[in-house]
Amino acid sequence: MLRSRALKIIIVVAIVTAVGPVLTAIYMARQQGLATEFDRVTSYARSVALRSDRAVDQMQEAIDTLIAANTGDKCSEAMLTQMRQLGVSMEFMKVTGAVSGELMLCSTLGVHEQGLALGPPDSVTPQGSRLRLNAPMPFSSGTPYISIEREGFIAMAHRNQAVDMVVDQDGVLFATFDPTTGSIRTSSGTVNPQWVTAVDNVPEAAFIDNGYIIGVVRSEQVALTGAIAAIPARYLDERILAFIAVLLPIGLATAVVLTGSVIFFARMQVSLPTQIRQGLRRNEFYLVYQPVIDMRTDRWVGAEALIRWRRADGRVMQPDEFIPVAEHSGLIGLLTEKVIELAGRDMMAVLRANPDFFLTLNLSAKDLQSGKTLERLMTLVRDNGVHTGQIVVELTERMLVDASAAKTVISAMRKHGIRVAIDDFGTGYCSLSYLETMQFDCLKIDRLFVEAIDTEAATNRVVLHIIEMARTLNLKLIAEGVETEAQAQYLKGQGVEYAQGWLYSRAIAPSELIAHLA
Repeated sequence: MLRSRALKIIIVVAIVTAVGPVLTAIYMARQQGLATEFDRVTSYARSVALRSDRAVDQMQEAIDTLIAANTGDKCSEAMLTQMRQLGVSMEFMKVTGAVSGELMLCSTLGVHEQGLALGPPDSVTPQGSRLRLNAPMPFSSGTPYISIEREGFIAMAHRNQAVDMVVDQDGVLFATFDPTTGSIRTSSGTVNPQWVTAVDNVPEAAFIDNGYIIGVVRSEQVALTGAIAAIPARYLDERILAFIAVLLPIGLATAVVLTGSVIFFARMQVSLPTQIRQGLRRNEFYLVYQPVIDMRTDRWVGAEALIRWRRADGRVMQPDEFIPVAEHSGLIGLLTEKVIELAGRDMMAVLRANPDFFLTLNLSAKDLQSGKTLERLMTLVRDNGVHTGQIVVELTERMLVDASAAKTVISAMRKHGIRVAIDDFGTGYCSLSYLETMQFDCLKIDRLFVEAIDTEAATNRVVLHIIEMARTLNLKLIAEGVETEAQAQYLKGQGVEYAQGWLYSRAIAPSELIAHLA
């Protein structure tokens, strides 16, 4: 025992002595480089937001001026003169005009005899302003315009003015977006729409993603304006590498000698099963919920609980990274207990308040062999006053090798008001006889077959056979992985009752689910 402990201490001290200065230098170089580039990219984003705000301010000011000057004839010569003066005097705002319905009757360019068709607005602000991101203009077919319309008047500006910035770095991207919808309005290149979520709860953020250093800000002046700036990450890498090159040789020779023992020690003492146990003790696991919608009404009628693992370093691990390890190491039962515990904490009040809403939990093959899991599920139902059928457990085909044992557990769960769904159907070796004898309540169509809908894939007809089989056995159907409207329309046309997928919603936090249901 003492020898083992001494060996650990020696290894730790050797590692610190050998690579400590190098790691410190790398860390300091990276932190300093990050701080500099984060400041730079955030400053760029603020400039974009400021330019966008100024354009919006000028358009609003122009509309206010026209409203004040209006004496009844919005296209009188005096009003046209006022429009032209506004177009010349302002930096960003270029065109003003008068509107009736979706037609521009006159503008800075003169009277439009037939009226210029504007089309419907892309959005309407809470104050009633109508926003168009691609407003048409005569003689400027190649130049996109953005417009604001209010009280019968419209003002336009070049859409790309806010992002048309010159900086001393190559490859920098700029964009503006609507914080309320997350939609990109204008951009100087291809930006990732997911970047806008960084300021969902904060006014500005800076981070690294996909080869870029990104700064995102929400305007403090105009609530519906956000801006993005993205600098290629190579500028940060150049700074870090220059600093590292000076200090790296210091501990390199010693580090090579210790590499083998360090790797062995790490693998033995900090294996993933050990980390899973530690994560369970530290309450690092949590649940997100993917809504299940009724395809006939588009209402959220259920949700599937999905486990996630936020490590101590902040990294979030997906189930496919740790579930196979947990199953192989015999820890899957502990994870299932954690899922049941978290689901009880998150959702029981919701289920009691929404009797028609159901919650789906995934079980493993070993859970079918564990009376403890079944007991916890029954306790969950009994002690929380949920209604019959509100808890649904999902079993995969691969879990049904021992048909006799599985049948007994399934029968016991259904007897206690727990519905049972067969998941991943068609990807394993489950036969029709399994479906007939196991008495399932639901059948889930695997995303593999949903993705093949309306494609040339060999599996594009399998989904139809699965639907027909479920109909024969009087099973409810839930389609997984629905991502396109074409898939949704096909499934709806075939009478599939329920669906889940990114077309409707990603997996969300329990607070978001509760807020939606409320």
